[in-house]
Amino acid sequence: MMIKKIINWIVLSVSLSFSSGCLLDGERVYQSSDFLSALSEKGLKYSSLPLGRSPELVNFKGNVLSKKSFQLDESPFVLLECDSSANANALTLDSNASSQIYRNENLALIVNDGTNDTCVEIFNSLQPNLTYRQAGVFIYPLAACLLIAVFIITERTYSLRPGLTFPRKVEKALITGEFPNKKWKKRSAAERIVHVALHEKPSQETLLSYSRLEVAALEKGLFLLEIVVAAAPLIGLLGTATGLVQVFSSMPQSGSSGGNEIFSEGIALALLTTIIGLAIAIPALVGHAYLIRIVEKRAASLDWLTARLIDATGTNKKSDFS
Repeated sequence: MMIKKIINWIVLSVSLSFSSGCLLDGERVYQSSDFLSALSEKGLKYSSLPLGRSPELVNFKGNVLSKKSFQLDESPFVLLECDSSANANALTLDSNASSQIYRNENLALIVNDGTNDTCVEIFNSLQPNLTYRQAGVFIYPLAACLLIAVFIITERTYSLRPGLTFPRKVEKALITGEFPNKKWKKRSAAERIVHVALHEKPSQETLLSYSRLEVAALEKGLFLLEIVVAAAPLIGLLGTATGLVQVFSSMPQSGSSGGNEIFSEGIALALLTTIIGLAIAIPALVGHAYLIRIVEKRAASLDWLTARLIDATGTNKKSDFS
């Protein structure tokens, strides 16, 4: 029941994140200084110009955060910074303008036809750092897988402690041949089995069945880890296929100004989803193997306890538990 509530909470959290867009927001990818720094790194010297010196380059329509005019090798250009890639893509030039506009994420570059080829090449070569936002909508199921894996591993590691499954006092009693005390509480699985054997006087089949129920309870939620181990890489693979389709389907219709952006977005989606999927699946696989080993160890101890209780109740029932 507890795991079911947590899963419902995780699904609700991811759904709210999707609807509110808090995982994939519209933050700016670049600032104007990023492009200017790239020019400086290439050894190119530019100078600032008043916007009025190149009126043909500022004849555009759209919303921008800032617009600045520069000169490189006596060729002017205007650098526009928008608050999102969508606004940058929405920028348009006057139909009679003799200039070209190039876009890269939230930046736009306006130059005169046939000039500033080096400037345009550096502008198109800007590459944003990989972030989870570039995983697209696949970040939501991957985030759900991550939350489920972290919760299950944490919860099972706590619940499979010796104190909650097979306490030291029970092990000591079995080793020394002492029979359990009737005053033991029912805090652990071993103590609950002992309680059933002492107070309910069950048959051998009933005690074995109850013992199997306690062992099955130790595996609670582990199937979710198996799902995460299998699903996370497959979601990453789906993202890879989607990214490659996005790249190849857009290539024929992409011009020189948009091809670089489409290619980088598709490749980032293709690689990032696979990386995130494997990064989730590998720790989940290790955690699942560790927890399965702990469950097997606790199950063997409970089988040992059950066998000793069956032997005791079958040989001298009255004297042993009186």
